[in-house]
Amino acid sequence: MLLEILLYWLLLLAAAACVVAVSGRKRVASLIVLAPIVLFCTLLLMQTLSYKGQDANIGLGLTVFLIWAITALLFILAAVMWLLKRRNRSS
Repeated sequence: MLLEILLYWLLLLAAAACVVAVSGRKRVASLIVLAPIVLFCTLLLMQTLSYKGQDANIGLGLTVFLIWAITALLFILAAVMWLLKRRNRSS
């Protein structure tokens, strides 16, 4: 479980780093926006680690799903920003 949570967190950090890398001159603004999102997701993942029960917990599953959704959205945002930046450069 610890390895899974660590992998989820590293993927989240990689997605946030992609958005920051693509943002260009607005890196500080993107860091200001992304820092609370990453902090919130980190707290959710730490809460998932602290759960000791053996039964199924729907809330923990939804938490992990939320982290995956946020990570996917950040990767999609980075890809769209990169494509728009590339298209503007070629015009």
